[in-house]
Amino acid sequence: MNTAHDRKKKAKINALLFGAVSVALYSAAFYYADPMVELYAKGGAYCLLPVATVFLFSYVHGNFASNVWTALGIEASSSAGRKTKAAEATPRKETRTRATVNA
Repeated sequence: MNTAHDRKKKAKINALLFGAVSVALYSAAFYYADPMVELYAKGGAYCLLPVATVFLFSYVHGNFASNVWTALGIEASSSAGRKTKAAEATPRKETRTRATVNA
């Protein structure tokens, strides 16, 4: 069984791993900023490189942040995204009056 303690321990290790990768990516981006700009500005298929770079940074940072929250014991509730039946069935009130046209 996967207990909360095991999840937190694994999340701490993953947070450290993704944190180190994140620091390495940011360091490389600042160190190699000029060559990256030259490469990205070539045009053609090179225009996909900035998008791929952003996706890579987003993936690494997202996993880092998620694991930090889990290691701290902060997780979404299992009912976070569900709506209740009563909330779905309640009709919305009209908040403003409608204009009438006299013909």
